[in-house]
Amino acid sequence: MASKGDRAKLEPLARLRYIETGNLTQVAEELDVSRVTLTTWKNNTLKPSEEFDEWDKAREQKRSNVERLRSLFDRELIHLEESQAGTLNPASMDGLTKLGTLVQRWEKMEEEARQRETAGAEFDRPAVFLENIEWLAKNLKELDPEGLKVLARNFDQLTIRFKAEHA
Repeated sequence: MASKGDRAKLEPLARLRYIETGNLTQVAEELDVSRVTLTTWKNNTLKPSEEFDEWDKAREQKRSNVERLRSLFDRELIHLEESQAGTLNPASMDGLTKLGTLVQRWEKMEEEARQRETAGAEFDRPAVFLENIEWLAKNLKELDPEGLKVLARNFDQLTIRFKAEHA
């Protein structure tokens, strides 16, 4: 598990991986950072007056850029099909080829991300439960010591109920 001082280098990387994958569980596994920690980092970028946090905005912007690339490629391809044979210069053909390659790469990455999301739909519920409890206990210790005592008194009941539902 990542240590406390690693946030400065891991948070930007986590943000980039989330933008690519849209899957916090996968990012947590890749970077060895708890999903709860990633959620906290992500939620810290949400401004009170806005609907989406900065991570989701960046992910949406990336999707928009991909759509724009596809649209540009389609327009250029239509232009190529409508032009007379032999009138396209080598630089234009090279640009179109590179643009097509970019679009193919984006599509492949999106497909891989969809497959990972589908595969990641089944996650380790007990591990996530424990991470959440650890996070809750840590925050209660700092912010509400009395709340931590209540959690401690009821912890056995919580775990028994969780095991009954998920084990």
